[in-house]
Amino acid sequence: MSELFLTVLNMNLTASYVIIFVILTRLLLKKAPKVISYALWGVVAFRLIIPFSFDSMFSLMPRNTNAVPIPHDIIYQQSPQINTGIEIVDSFVSGSLPAPIIGASVNPLQIYVEIGAYIWILGIIALLVYSLVSILILKRRLKSAQLIEKNIFEAKNLKTPFVLGIIRPNIYLPDGLNIEERNYILLHEQTHIHRKDHIIKVLAFLILSIHWFNPIVWIAFMLMSTDMELSCDERVLKEMDEGIIKPYANSLLSLAAGRPILNGSPLAFGEGNVRGRIKNVLNYKKPRFWIIVFSIIIVATVGIGLVANPKAAIIEPTAPELSFEQTVGVDMVELDYASDDIVIFHDYFGLFVYDLNSQKIIRSLDLKPLDCHQTQGDNYCDVTVSMDGNTVQLHPMSGEDMFVYTVSSNTLQEATYKPMDNPFRSQFVPIEEVINSTRLGNYSHHAVLFDTGEYGYLHTEDGTIETLSYVRGDKRYILSFTSS
Repeated sequence: MSELFLTVLNMNLTASYVIIFVILTRLLLKKAPKVISYALWGVVAFRLIIPFSFDSMFSLMPRNTNAVPIPHDIIYQQSPQINTGIEIVDSFVSGSLPAPIIGASVNPLQIYVEIGAYIWILGIIALLVYSLVSILILKRRLKSAQLIEKNIFEAKNLKTPFVLGIIRPNIYLPDGLNIEERNYILLHEQTHIHRKDHIIKVLAFLILSIHWFNPIVWIAFMLMSTDMELSCDERVLKEMDEGIIKPYANSLLSLAAGRPILNGSPLAFGEGNVRGRIKNVLNYKKPRFWIIVFSIIIVATVGIGLVANPKAAIIEPTAPELSFEQTVGVDMVELDYASDDIVIFHDYFGLFVYDLNSQKIIRSLDLKPLDCHQTQGDNYCDVTVSMDGNTVQLHPMSGEDMFVYTVSSNTLQEATYKPMDNPFRSQFVPIEEVINSTRLGNYSHHAVLFDTGEYGYLHTEDGTIETLSYVRGDKRYILSFTSS
């Protein structure tokens, strides 16, 4: 449950930015048909329920935004950190998170996350129960409603019309409306049903129930409901003659004294914000063609830009500066990959690709600019290579990002960390199974077992890179570094 809760928190953080962006975009679309603003909320819904997306250079999300700002393994980290892309927020929140207590059986942060998950579930249950009870109470009040025709009912104890139901929605009208008022209001409610607004409202409420703890999501829900009503009014005015504007506004005014029905009932929604609707109806004018075209372009651009994640930044790989006298350090050079053609290895001074056919280093990458040159401690850099030896993942263990290096194209890009499927390291065996020596510090920690029965490993005579070599069976290749 804790992992699901963290996933929801991550979607919530990303969606909060999207909601704010949509709210600002609505201000630019004041003169546009409200249905265009209404459509924008679909992007918010996507971000609130889908935990993943595609990458694009046209993304409107902040470039330094992490798709997973709260790592799922945060409860196990020695120094818990989040990465929203907003430095002030990250620094404040990360500094407030409790670190694991030495000797404690349970991490305090793990307890807090678990408690938060239970509170989150209880909040969802409370909203859904309240909604169900509201529906039952409402249905009891509607027992005396009179069927007028088809799915249209009239009730004496109502002050506002509404739609109730999903599969077979019914329209309930207040008693005492004159024929003109009834016709306009009925057309409005039928437009809701025709556009499937009664289903959209239910789905929106369910999404709200999942993210109930975020006030920004509540604001989004209310604004979406407003856009739903305003766009529905405009649809009615568009289908009818412009001469109905004042009579239609009067029909809304007659309901102004009424109050919306129970707001916790997603299966029944009434006509709220009557004052805003009257103002919008009285100011309604058929939008010009260029305004519609411009608005559609804006919405399409914003929609795609907010759905897409920012594409990983391309980084220019640089070669490390070396000297022959440089030592390999106490941890020795790490063997990352070996095949019949190439060998990949790394140490604090860089990552290298050695070609066994030409017997020279064909690729080298300076790890220090990437802050991935640590060989131990919390900032240890984990290096993983794919089975074909073409993709190298460099992951500083203290962060949620990684660097992906492609050997064939010599390209480097930053991305959100994701464990590699079927990495080459599964081919490793401990060096102790290969070398019977008391000087294991001069050998790589792992060796590669080939189908021929031969082993491949690294060795240095005196602990310097000048004598570093790759051994496979009875062959030895001197890894000739080029001196800077």
